[in-house]
Amino acid sequence: MLAMTFSVRADLAGELSRAAEQRLAHYANEHDWLPYQAGFSPWLPAGASRLPECAQPVRFEPAQAGDAPWGRVPWLIHCPDDPGWTTRARVEVSVHLPVWVARERLRREQELSASVLQLKSLSLERLHRGFIAGRQPPKQRLLRDLPAGEPLYPALLAPRWLVKKNEQVVIEAQGNGFTVTTQGLALTNGSEGELIRVRNIDSEKIIQARVVAGNRVQSLR
Repeated sequence: MLAMTFSVRADLAGELSRAAEQRLAHYANEHDWLPYQAGFSPWLPAGASRLPECAQPVRFEPAQAGDAPWGRVPWLIHCPDDPGWTTRARVEVSVHLPVWVARERLRREQELSASVLQLKSLSLERLHRGFIAGRQPPKQRLLRDLPAGEPLYPALLAPRWLVKKNEQVVIEAQGNGFTVTTQGLALTNGSEGELIRVRNIDSEKIIQARVVAGNRVQSLR
């Protein structure tokens, strides 16, 4: 919530734009955005110019605090005087931000790296499925094919497999103060924390085990 003392007959629109700019900057810092370009177009109702002057600091807050700070963002402007007033407003926030896109056609289950991705500045208002930003590319895998030049988005990504089908793994069995290891063969893929089927190479027994690290699983007691 932002507060500032000024006559309501002053430029409320300018103050509203600055509040929206500060909110966007805070979000960008929290999410490790690269430098971006933003524009702010405030709108206030016609009656705003006739509001009584506010003796106390006027407060600006987003009408829906959990919403993204770009696009069409509704705001509330409060005067806490007694009696005070509240008016609705909005700011059209346009943002161009470097986001991660496919450098080439990518395939389902492909593991991502900097060699197959690149940063491209795009308008966030057009990325309705979301986007992936930040200084480092995501170290994840794709859930479906992605054409060259298309942006990544959260629902497209999943954790990398730490264990892959038909690869040898180390099976850990823990007891009271001790750990026994043996060799196994993964029968399914698995990411960290997932349960997979593993064949114990010595006993030929098939067990359920939890993936704990690369090519390493922990048997269930």
